[in-house]
Amino acid sequence: MEFLITEAQLKTILSEEERSRMDGYMKQLNSFTKQIVNRVLKSYGLNLRMLLTWGTSVGGMVLPLDQYLRSGNFELSESQRMLVLAGIAFTLFFETKRPLQRLLKVIKDEGLMDVYETGVNKGKELKDAFLNFMSSVNVSTGSFMDTVSYSFLIPIITDIQTAAMSGGDPKETAMIIAQRLAASGVVIIGSQVLSRTLKKIIDRIK
Repeated sequence: MEFLITEAQLKTILSEEERSRMDGYMKQLNSFTKQIVNRVLKSYGLNLRMLLTWGTSVGGMVLPLDQYLRSGNFELSESQRMLVLAGIAFTLFFETKRPLQRLLKVIKDEGLMDVYETGVNKGKELKDAFLNFMSSVNVSTGSFMDTVSYSFLIPIITDIQTAAMSGGDPKETAMIIAQRLAASGVVIIGSQVLSRTLKKIIDRIK
């Protein structure tokens, strides 16, 4: 027997605590990208502010790679780790942009090309898995950047899954999550567009 829940019950399930957690995730991702930009500027004199345009999405892609670099035997200083992550971010998001060439020169001068290449391979695996997932839920976008801009969803897929399994109406669930993500102030995708994408993801999960 299938039990449906009311909108009020759904909003209770998607409690203030969960709203705060999603909001916190978004702000953490954006803050992490700012941390990379500021550290590379301070340590190496490279201005990478264009990463901030996609701050939350960049964070969604590279924060897992930061954890990978921390857990490996790479023996990096914090500045070196941020430099490598910046190089990975530019490779994944802006492969043809001029700042990548300057980054690669500094990475090479620091003797970090092996670490960078290892990180890029891991990053491409994550990116490909994410793009395949988005394709599987029939998210139709105009360009690669349109698709990868959703990478801020990577850390909250489990939260979305929990909400999807609540039994509520997928459209209503998607709208509530989209509004809460948009309310963080650091997601550049509008709540209406995001809501449609989230509904496709929720339909796939259910």
